[in-house]
Amino acid sequence: MLKIGNIELPEQPLFLAPMEDVTDPSFRYICKQYGANMVYTEFVASEALIRDVKKTFKKLELEEQERPVGIQLYGHNIDAMAQSAKIATEAKPDLIDINYGCPVKKIANRGAGAGMLRDIPKLIKMTEEIVKATNLPVTVKTRLGWDSDDLVIEDLKSGILINLY
Repeated sequence: MLKIGNIELPEQPLFLAPMEDVTDPSFRYICKQYGANMVYTEFVASEALIRDVKKTFKKLELEEQERPVGIQLYGHNIDAMAQSAKIATEAKPDLIDINYGCPVKKIANRGAGAGMLRDIPKLIKMTEEIVKATNLPVTVKTRLGWDSDDLVIEDLKSGILINLY
């Protein structure tokens, strides 16, 4: 059995990955009916969330039949990410997920998503602040590294564990 906070999942759970313009409530519900153990919202831009953009807030709408469900956040500004974690917590998801893995150029080149892998100290600090901002479990979606010459996952895992616990 896999346990994330109070969420109990089977030994080999099936996760529905967050996908922009795909993982809306209807799609998540259908995936739950067909065996997904855990689903996630589309990824949510922290800057849009703290600026009260209606389209972004719509992504926080959750239904009971989706549970367990996580809200995935992305951004490059530590304060905005911490504030958005507080806002997302109010939507009552089962967890908050941080996107440190999106390779899309317009996201990564701004230092968000996989772009955070270029600044591990900032990534660790951001993770710490998000954990402080919510009472929910916090998970991270990432990659092995920025590219095949810069595989930082072991340092990243060690740094986050040492700094958070």
